[in-house]
Amino acid sequence: MLPAKHRWKYLAALTVVLPLQSCDWFQPFEHLCEQRLAATSIDIEAAPINVATDFTKSSAELTAMGAASTGRQVLGLTQTNLKWAVSFSGNGITRRTSGRHCMRPAIKVRLAFEPMTVLVGSEQRENSCAFNITMDHERKHVAIYERFLADISARVETELRERFGNQIYYFGSEAEAERHVQSITRDYLAPIVDKSMQQVNARQAVIDTPEEYFRLETFQNSCGS
Repeated sequence: MLPAKHRWKYLAALTVVLPLQSCDWFQPFEHLCEQRLAATSIDIEAAPINVATDFTKSSAELTAMGAASTGRQVLGLTQTNLKWAVSFSGNGITRRTSGRHCMRPAIKVRLAFEPMTVLVGSEQRENSCAFNITMDHERKHVAIYERFLADISARVETELRERFGNQIYYFGSEAEAERHVQSITRDYLAPIVDKSMQQVNARQAVIDTPEEYFRLETFQNSCGS
């Protein structure tokens, strides 16, 4: 089983600047922002996991792809990448006379294990006894990815809500506001995803124990008896 790897990110920053009415010019800027800005919005999407299959590669090829350094023959493999995308938008107000800008962010994060492919060595005929034993093992890995995706989505949502609350952010300009939300992506969200990679790989390693390999080998051998 190969661990999840890599990450992909896409950042879009968009600030919707609310128009000011003539009476607004006489209000303190902080009071105006409190009155007119929408609440902070945090939206986390855990993308559904779609599993593809590949039964065309030999066990030797899977061994080279998956765990050649362990000395074990690999009969099945689950490959995937943890991907994430984040976009920022938000209502903002700019006081043109000074350039000051205030905003509350709206943050959308998409988390996904994709693509996900389960590979079984071509020597195992599809739906045969040996094939089904290998597939059952790989389904355990898929189930861990599914549970982990739900866990990390909930954790990211909690951490972002704690990080941002309903705070209003003030900047010297609208451009400064955009640079700020980009730095949050780079310095805050990326470490969360990197840490999650280590955690999901650790969970997957629990499946691939010597006891599990012994069980698989025993059942595989019984198929040929």
